[in-house]
Amino acid sequence: MGGAQLIKRVIAALLALGGVFAANSATAQDTYDIKVVNASEINMVAKDSRLPIIIRNDYDSQARVLVHVSANNGKVTFPEATYAVIPGFSTYTAKVPVTAISSGEVELQVWLTSTTGVRLTENVTLKMNINADLEFVLLGSFFIAVAVLGAAGVIRTLRKKKASA
Repeated sequence: MGGAQLIKRVIAALLALGGVFAANSATAQDTYDIKVVNASEINMVAKDSRLPIIIRNDYDSQARVLVHVSANNGKVTFPEATYAVIPGFSTYTAKVPVTAISSGEVELQVWLTSTTGVRLTENVTLKMNINADLEFVLLGSFFIAVAVLGAAGVIRTLRKKKASA
């Protein structure tokens, strides 16, 4: 019976020790991390723009990362990677250049790598609505409104001159 008790105690001690190591590794992973924050839907109303990617750095020092973005279709194009420096214990918005090819909905996959190519995060899915033609419509409407108001001002001024003469 003494040997069985000893074996039970050793097994219990090993299980407790394994639990302590598991708790410590989970704490380390939860405390120190760098990740892409999943934001709300992104609306793009221009042909060329900068896509805001929010990155949270829970390390106590700055992180130098490459931001990678890929789309599920060919409606947008991105550079291969965008370099970003995120200060320690902060949230940073990286601006990734994007060019719209056509309008519609796009799902983006975003991930981070170190400058040496080591992958730091899993893919994060972001949704983006593209309405590239809206930029031209809004600009055109603005210029038409300015032209109409300018013409109305000129006509009004000419009528005042004619009435006073």
